[in-house]
Amino acid sequence: MPDKPEVLLEPRIPRLLIPHKSFRPEGPEQALRVTFDDIDLLKVLNMEPVPENAIEMFPEWLRELNGKKVRIRGFMFPTLTQSGITYFQHVRDNEICCFGRTPKVYDRISTLMQAGKSTHYIQGRPYDVIGILRFDPVYDEGEWLQLFVLEEAIVVE
Repeated sequence: MPDKPEVLLEPRIPRLLIPHKSFRPEGPEQALRVTFDDIDLLKVLNMEPVPENAIEMFPEWLRELNGKKVRIRGFMFPTLTQSGITYFQHVRDNEICCFGRTPKVYDRISTLMQAGKSTHYIQGRPYDVIGILRFDPVYDEGEWLQLFVLEEAIVVE
């Protein structure tokens, strides 16, 4: 059977789709409740693919999240260990973590636990992570390796 022909899509022209957004503090930590939709650059800025200079185009409300304590619900990407986990990928949905869909750079957040803290692997169910959101872009040879990081994180099951 011959290979399927590669479909080349025209890149979208980035434009602001969500000019204003606000976030409410939640829980005893008073972390801002953020969702993966809030950082979805296709929904916010019509970006597909995400250009190397994406952060320069972020609206003010998104830029203001950099360095803020946020709370975001998602899934844990499978790890090599079951316990003592201090770093993991927090991802948008179960398809990314378990069924092989390649995530967009905004569908995953590199997560570093608070010093001295760790978590166990959480399989197949959503949970919250609270941490300091940082924009830490890593773009290498035309490929996004990372855009967002959660530092000083704690897992809330």
